[in-house]
Amino acid sequence: MKQKLIEAASGKTVNKVELRDGFLTPAQTGARWKMHRESIRRMLRQRRLASIIISRRRLIPLSEIARVEEGGLINSAA
Repeated sequence: MKQKLIEAASGKTVNKVELRDGFLTPAQTGARWKMHRESIRRMLRQRRLASIIISRRRLIPLSEIARVEEGGLINSAA
């Protein structure tokens, strides 16, 4: 299956993500945003960040990271 559905904070399907799109782990996202990985995981649990799970690994699409950064919610270190 080439596309996976992701859910946003509302719990509704808001975007389709191509599996060839880039992804970051919570630890990589934390390093990018200069936050602890547990803070990123908390944001995921609170559904403030969308993610997908592939082989038991939670991954955050780069499109979601860009959405958060462009919205001014997080200052990007990159």
